[in-house]
Amino acid sequence: MPKYRLGQFRGKYCAVSWEDGTRRRYTLKTTDKAVAQSEIDRLNREAETAPGQTVDVLWEAYRKDKEGRVIAERMIDTWKALKGTFEGREAESIGDETVRDYIAIRRKPDEKFPNGRSDGTIWTELNHLRIVLSWAEKKGRISKAPHIEQVAKPEPRDRWLTRQEVNSLKDNATTEHIRLFIILAIATGGRRDALLQLTWDRVDFENGIIHLADKSNVRRKGRASVPMNKTIRAALQDARRAATCEYVIEWDGKPIKSVKRSLAKTGEKAKIDGVTAHVFRHSAAVWMASEGIPMAKIAQYLGHSDSRITERVYARYSPHHMMDAAEALELDFVAINGGRYRD
Repeated sequence: MPKYRLGQFRGKYCAVSWEDGTRRRYTLKTTDKAVAQSEIDRLNREAETAPGQTVDVLWEAYRKDKEGRVIAERMIDTWKALKGTFEGREAESIGDETVRDYIAIRRKPDEKFPNGRSDGTIWTELNHLRIVLSWAEKKGRISKAPHIEQVAKPEPRDRWLTRQEVNSLKDNATTEHIRLFIILAIATGGRRDALLQLTWDRVDFENGIIHLADKSNVRRKGRASVPMNKTIRAALQDARRAATCEYVIEWDGKPIKSVKRSLAKTGEKAKIDGVTAHVFRHSAAVWMASEGIPMAKIAQYLGHSDSRITERVYARYSPHHMMDAAEALELDFVAINGGRYRD
């Protein structure tokens, strides 16, 4: 947030800031509000571009600039990991040794992570750091973003669930809200946050549609409106009768913030590995592609803004994918002599 705000002292406008926990006031020597506000803007610009910008200050400035977007929320948790190494660190002074030390620290085994953090997790953390520093350079808050050495980005796991596995997970769900999440996740293909933030006013039983998008916040990743199938309608009707708050997925009258641990426990109970919230969305897309649903329709169902994204990831699961290309390469063979061919 800006360092200075407009205040008044003894009949004149002043600049107010907090330094080391103490309020400071600097007279602007004017009674004209427009002139004072212009001076406040100038002081804030100078403060933002002053030498010695630290990573934590830039991090919060970036999050405020991107307020309302998913990345701004996710960066709250990312900073918890980066904080120990980068808090108070002058952004332009970061070098390769600091980043390598950070990588080594994150890879080190501990009680919670016996194998250390994965390279995928470390890649995400350092990528967020790169995003913030690049943004700071574009905004003129630092003269040049330092190079951030990266770990190799792991190939995405091609893990998807079979219908039998999903049914087993549903039947072994540790709680009713996890059972409902599983049904919603596979039937809508919705993102985790979209499902956990879904409210009953966006469940249209009359027309059989679930509106995953929250109209009040259009900056989130694409969220579609999807039709109810018979499975999801029955599950939602049961949940609606037992509802005690506005959120579809709830626990003790409150919305759920995370299903990570509960899904892991459900996976252990069902003896199925790799159970995450995202794997249901991926599985939904694979199922649709395997049934020959057109890529454009799958993209719309998933809320992708560009069907090329969908095709790049899921076209290979379609039984018709590139069949016309294969047929163009046919040769005019005639079968003879029990399986031997000649043209």
